[in-house]
Amino acid sequence: MTSRSYMNYEEKFIAFIDILGFKNMVEKSESGTGMQLSELMSILSSLSNERTVDQIKRSGACICPTSQHIDKDLNFKVTQISDCAIISSEVSPAGIINLVYHCWGAAMNLMMQGIMCRGYITRGMIYHKNNQVIGSGYQKAYKNESTVGAFSRHADDLGTPFIEIDPIVCSFVRNETDPCVIELFDRFTKTQDSTTAIFPFQVLSHQFMISKNLDIEKELTSNNNIRNSLLSTKEKLCFHVDEQNSKAMLKLEHYLIAIDEQIKICNKTDQFIKNINKPLRFHQ
Repeated sequence: MTSRSYMNYEEKFIAFIDILGFKNMVEKSESGTGMQLSELMSILSSLSNERTVDQIKRSGACICPTSQHIDKDLNFKVTQISDCAIISSEVSPAGIINLVYHCWGAAMNLMMQGIMCRGYITRGMIYHKNNQVIGSGYQKAYKNESTVGAFSRHADDLGTPFIEIDPIVCSFVRNETDPCVIELFDRFTKTQDSTTAIFPFQVLSHQFMISKNLDIEKELTSNNNIRNSLLSTKEKLCFHVDEQNSKAMLKLEHYLIAIDEQIKICNKTDQFIKNINKPLRFHQ
């Protein structure tokens, strides 16, 4: 392990993530019309994901463990302050993919609880120890979080609910990492109009292998469970958004459209599974 001076800035990959609509959730909680305080604290724990962070500290990279790294613990740091979190890691292939994985996991866990988030991942200078965070890299991530434009649909669609990734980070992944990192990066993200962001929706589909022992009913049940989970997530998202807030409703629309696309995939998967054992018809 390399030695790290305690009082130096370091060049690192840096993410800033913020929960959207948290003020409204707190107000409802205090008035007794929303979640219990314990539920709010559970939601906040999705940002820090202490189990994964502890695993990295003890054993090293959670994913792509054979990818190049500098320190075994990837110099991985997470600081959570109320409804936002700062995550940083060393500049290495293992460092960036584990930071992206952490952000993807946070976005996924929050979404399944009906909560949207937004953020920005960049590369720059930072001093990140315990609860102290200073540096131009952190300031850049913090500043760009509020103006994320990933997957915007029109000029007024600003601050979209995604964790956007700086082009300099994408360039590092494409040019300086290995196949494992690139494959998982593509699985956790989506690129549109030259903008890349964490995209948790595309893994929400049923995967199965076609074989002579395929249990049709079991696969249909599994696919239906995913569809029901997606429908439940839509309900939770709508519940937590203030209908009187037009900007919040625009952000919600992004999630609902993406979830509806996954529901369409579930419907197509149903039909595909049902057709597997049908005899082929040949036209003469």
